[in-house]
Amino acid sequence: MTVQFRHVMLMVKDIPAAAKFYNEGLDLEITKLSPNMAELDANGTKIIMHGVEEDPQTGGSPILSFHVDDVLEAIAKLESLGGKLEGRIREPFFGKVAAVRSPEGHLLSLLQPK
Repeated sequence: MTVQFRHVMLMVKDIPAAAKFYNEGLDLEITKLSPNMAELDANGTKIIMHGVEEDPQTGGSPILSFHVDDVLEAIAKLESLGGKLEGRIREPFFGKVAAVRSPEGHLLSLLQPK
């Protein structure tokens, strides 16, 4: 059996707001956008968002992991767009790590490598 990773799919209530959050907060390019679907390019990995009328289930959400140049700057940009820092910024031996919850409730892991 051959398996190939294709994309990450997120179910969100507000497609334009969610696309703006990732576009402006992490500079991800929006490659497709409609009222019920968006596609973003995360440096070759697709993030596809589909609209839902009811709250998406939390807890089963994937964690989107990003390497960033400046974790504090990324947190500030994401918070200005409605994101919320979860816990504290940690500094293990490999860099600075933080978790941010998107306005839709998805968890983002941010790593500023050493």
